[in-house]
Amino acid sequence: MKVDFNQIKTAISLPDFLLQLGWKFVSGSSNACPKMSNGTHTIVIKRNAQNQYTYWDVHSDSIRGRSILDFMQEHLLETTGKRPSLREVGEILQKYINTNRIVTPEQSRYDVGNTSMNMNELQFYLNQLKPYSGNYLQKRGIKKESIESKVFQNTFFIREVRNKGSVYRNVCVKMYSERGVEAISQRNENFKGIIGGKFDCLATSSHDKSRPIDILYVGESIIDCISHYQLKQENTPMNLVYVSTEGTLTEGQMRLLRIILDKNEVKAMRTIFDNDKQGYKYTLWMQRYFYGKDIDTESMSTAELAAEVAMLESAELPEHKDWNDDLKIVYNITEESH
Repeated sequence: MKVDFNQIKTAISLPDFLLQLGWKFVSGSSNACPKMSNGTHTIVIKRNAQNQYTYWDVHSDSIRGRSILDFMQEHLLETTGKRPSLREVGEILQKYINTNRIVTPEQSRYDVGNTSMNMNELQFYLNQLKPYSGNYLQKRGIKKESIESKVFQNTFFIREVRNKGSVYRNVCVKMYSERGVEAISQRNENFKGIIGGKFDCLATSSHDKSRPIDILYVGESIIDCISHYQLKQENTPMNLVYVSTEGTLTEGQMRLLRIILDKNEVKAMRTIFDNDKQGYKYTLWMQRYFYGKDIDTESMSTAELAAEVAMLESAELPEHKDWNDDLKIVYNITEESH
């Protein structure tokens, strides 16, 4: 049988294929960047520059940029106990294509791609953003002075969403790729999510572009970033930049960080990820990506990961789970007081 490996990677809608195998969408998923789990593994799906479906495991830095061929190989190993060759997997998937037992990208409702929205769609959402107002941030201990500071001015916005007679006020931040704004991170009291795809985008604060960046901070959440600023750097004369992954750290975001470092004079870069197992992993992934440190995070326990991070001068950890937790404790803010 003739096997067209490129056709297999591009013609089979990976999200629909996984649905047929019992996988489900989980929190943080979007049509442009599906996030799926089978209860054991959780993966995020994106198409690469060749328009091929690829995926990475959010809990494993060794599973990145893999295709449906890799997925099917692992699936058959787990279900049969035998690992087939990629050629054997290719023949199985080619039969699916030849007998029309697949959902194609054109038939799928999941518009997975590198650019999650066209310019008209993106502009539609950007036009809905209004200057930040309300008390969402203040209820988390964040002061008006911090929101309006030179570091975080024009970072937060409000987007009103009307649904079934109710009006929801989402707090939003823009996410930038090398090409400009390509996604919007939004949250309210009950949810958080991304409009568009964030694979190679970062949320970012403001800074003085006329002088060198003293410190580039990298965090998991823009809420944690401004909390760190208020706790550690309020009223500083330094030129600071905070960037946030808005969730899972991706390889595309690390590539974007490298571009930022190459194009700007940055005196220091520090990580401010969460004080938990995944935060430790993100910190060490950064060490490996930027400094070439040989660290096998998958074989390490949580305690070993924490000990490794504790030795790094470039890593700052909150005392509690995240920096906003630290801030709320300083101001004696509890869930009840929300």
